[in-house]
Amino acid sequence: MSRLKLITFDLDNTLWPVDEVIRRAERQCRDWISERYPDAAAAMTVARVRDIREQLLREKPGYLHNLTALRRDALAAGFRSAGYCAEEAGRLAAEAFEVFHEARNEVVFFPGALDILETLADSYMLGALTNGNADLARIGIADLFAFQHSSESVGRRKPERDMFDAALRSARVRAIEAVHVGDHPLEDVDAARRHGFHAVWANLLDQKWPLDLPDHPHHIHNLHELSDLVALLDA
Repeated sequence: MSRLKLITFDLDNTLWPVDEVIRRAERQCRDWISERYPDAAAAMTVARVRDIREQLLREKPGYLHNLTALRRDALAAGFRSAGYCAEEAGRLAAEAFEVFHEARNEVVFFPGALDILETLADSYMLGALTNGNADLARIGIADLFAFQHSSESVGRRKPERDMFDAALRSARVRAIEAVHVGDHPLEDVDAARRHGFHAVWANLLDQKWPLDLPDHPHHIHNLHELSDLVALLDA
């Protein structure tokens, strides 16, 4: 009889590498602003927008749980600093963010990602748990997942337990019947284990396991390995 019923996945750097995706999305956003609002672009340098984001985080640490709001509000502040009124700055920031977000969801999967998702979806319920703002529908894989929870929708980032609890409620299972797969040693693997889940470290980018965390978990270096490891956990 199957012990496992639910498999949750982190997204960025677990199913696809994200750093270049974000860099490309930011470039496209800057280019969009430069083409249409060169006066604003001159004021909204990379360094200036970074400073605005850091200031917003200092003033309101809760932005850490909502990266969409942080980026959109930083863009609005940038437009205001270029002389646009608050209403116009908000409208342009929303349009600029949409350019960013569209590109942010143009991902290239790690080898084997789609195959393993389709295989596991035949036997288990799949869920997504992310601190980022990837959109499974835009990416085109929402049909493989029963649900997606994020720090924005739940209001708290991993490693806090809120997102893991939301997953258990959505799937109507116990933590012992769930396994979480993620790349981050603290926010995914250690957190999942502390909250009662089984955990698999998807170490596809050859990270070092932190010495201050408990012993090394189940791990994979290629997503093709996940099927056998899930079967082992389910034995």
